[in-house]
Amino acid sequence: MDIIKLVGKYLNIPVGSLCYNTDKTITTVLDKENVEGFASIVLRLASKSRQNVTQEQLLLSYQWLEYIAMYGNQASTSPVFAKNFLQGLNRALEKKTFLTGNQLTVTDIAVFYFLQPLVANLNVLEQESLMHLCRWCKHVQAQPKVCSHCAPLPLNTLTLSILAPAVH
Repeated sequence: MDIIKLVGKYLNIPVGSLCYNTDKTITTVLDKENVEGFASIVLRLASKSRQNVTQEQLLLSYQWLEYIAMYGNQASTSPVFAKNFLQGLNRALEKKTFLTGNQLTVTDIAVFYFLQPLVANLNVLEQESLMHLCRWCKHVQAQPKVCSHCAPLPLNTLTLSILAPAVH
């Protein structure tokens, strides 16, 4: 629920009253319509904010948001699972700037908000081993309003200073 609220703040769009239905699916009402599921809610908020995405980006967004919804809790509670989870994301970002291509989308924002506590717990060596993921984090958190609710992740490894230099 917190991630959806943060995405709503980022997009400056009200998320409505979030709750879980009898199937334990997160639900809200947007424009007098019941919207169920993490991915559906996030993407409905994005469409309300008039974010233009291609059909391919939309499909990739559903894939990434569903992936986070399905495996996120396990990654948050199991250090072994979290390591594999983060390694998978690192591989996926090896040849992409952002999750759905070379353009920032609300999917990157939502996934960043989920990953932020996991990445914050990484030491410098772990960050170095996940350099594509950490580069992505650095790019996402540099966007206006992303870190308005918290301090940016300290991502200052040698590799990152070369791959994603600080923007001045």
